[in-house]
Amino acid sequence: MSRALKPTTDLANRIAQIYPSLSEGHRKAADFVLQSPLDSATVTIEGLAEKSGTSTATVTRFVRALGYRNYGDFRAALSTALKVAMGPVEGLADARATAGSVFATMATTLQREANNLDEAIATLEEETVNRAIALFLKARRIFIVGSGASYYVGAFLEDGLALYLDADVVFASSRGGPERAVRHMLSAGPDDVVIAISLPRYSRNTLELAKFARKRGAVLIALTDGPSSPLVPLADMTFFAPARNSFLPNSPTAAFAVAGALITTLARERPDAVEALKGLSESLLWTFHY
Repeated sequence: MSRALKPTTDLANRIAQIYPSLSEGHRKAADFVLQSPLDSATVTIEGLAEKSGTSTATVTRFVRALGYRNYGDFRAALSTALKVAMGPVEGLADARATAGSVFATMATTLQREANNLDEAIATLEEETVNRAIALFLKARRIFIVGSGASYYVGAFLEDGLALYLDADVVFASSRGGPERAVRHMLSAGPDDVVIAISLPRYSRNTLELAKFARKRGAVLIALTDGPSSPLVPLADMTFFAPARNSFLPNSPTAAFAVAGALITTLARERPDAVEALKGLSESLLWTFHY
């Protein structure tokens, strides 16, 4: 199965779900759509049939198998998927067309990162912080999920939490694909905390894992960019890390900062934090360069 259009949009997810059961002709249509989404969005049903080596009747049955009423609905869904995928490309093209020096680009980008951090601070709620820290300190296990840029935020958070908490910290998303992550979270329950991290463009896998955590009764904490994030209505509490960037799909700078602030706060609140850090520092003594 071609994966040029990855199953993160509704259309691609539909194709991925039914692909194993498709006929040979339907698979030809699916493969062409996944490999050449731009071409597929701009051709008529006759054009898609010709380019995919099928017939208009086959294409009609294919789009109905996907759950769309007709070819027009299918093209609308494909256009929506492309808008999500191509948004950063258009933003970069617009930014490149604007006059400015290399230095100005660098300085402006840093200022915008600072603005993201300012917003993260402004949206911070004392009650949310207190609840989250208390949950972390008493949790039996903490699961972390995130992909894309959020994956690296999750890895950073895993290292810090593992150092300052007695809880078993499991970065579920680092255990292979989403199926393996689910396996690692099968025993999650009310005594466990799940931290779901997702920035635009939001990961479908992370959303599904967040829903799975809620079904298991675990407490769900979201680290995401703003109130419109699909993680917000799922979460018991949310930390906001604005991720705006004129050139890139998102910026994880504020998310890293919020993760670092959580680790720092936990280090201060853990009763034996000094002893824990002392033991680590002593064990690493001869690995440092002086």
